[in-house]
Amino acid sequence: MCGRYSLQSDPAQLAVDLDALDLASSPAAGNVPAEGPRAPRFNIAPTTTIPVLTAGAENRELLAMRWGLVPSWTKDPGDLPNLFNARSETAATKPSFRSAVRRRHAVVPMDGWYEWVPAPAQHEGGKKGPKQPFFMSLPGDSGLHMAALWERWTMPAADDDTTPDLFAHAESGDEDQAVEQVMYSCTILTTEALGPLRAVHHRMPLVVPPEKLDAWLDPEVITDPLDLVDDDELTAWAETIEIRPVSRAVSNVRNDGPELLEPVPNPEWFDAG
Repeated sequence: MCGRYSLQSDPAQLAVDLDALDLASSPAAGNVPAEGPRAPRFNIAPTTTIPVLTAGAENRELLAMRWGLVPSWTKDPGDLPNLFNARSETAATKPSFRSAVRRRHAVVPMDGWYEWVPAPAQHEGGKKGPKQPFFMSLPGDSGLHMAALWERWTMPAADDDTTPDLFAHAESGDEDQAVEQVMYSCTILTTEALGPLRAVHHRMPLVVPPEKLDAWLDPEVITDPLDLVDDDELTAWAETIEIRPVSRAVSNVRNDGPELLEPVPNPEWFDAG
């Protein structure tokens, strides 16, 4: 899975790097999130506002979105689980994701992501020990592009007391909302972990190779997330990922500084092979 990640680049720099229009730094009136993503971020959690790459009408566009997809047909998002991940194997058939699979592909840029591995039990049948966080990234934290899906959801009027708080970990925005606003949200696709990444979790985010970015962003070219899943290619990619243990301070979402990425001693019980 992928439930926490790091991204140091701001939307303006990402737009340059990805040859995209920066619509994330200052979202259009009526869009939710109403404010652009903060940068740098070292501990991004679901419900946070993040920069997301989409195809756009004529050029690639970088948009501000809530991490945690809200399907367009939703009446009360409070009744939904937080859909921050979607399984690539089943997304095309799930009601929450199938419309986005057909029409709205995206990419979430990141420097790397975190996973937590519990220490083994000290004796057979005993409880596992405390969880050790690990950070996965390319050498030099040079940047990754993860496959995603996105949606638009028309929010109810601001004076509706039943409107749920969908930004539990995000910064407070403008309290003055229009009668109708449109929320942009996304989910990161995952696939079965391969290579050394199996040592930290049985799932991993689904990477989009740079040469396939445009093809993935166009759902008429790559129609199904499974078309990105090439075991040989993904295994080779997984072999390039560095896995380093980091401070347990990252477990608290309030902690958000560069010290979270500093390596700590590798546990004796951990072996990525």
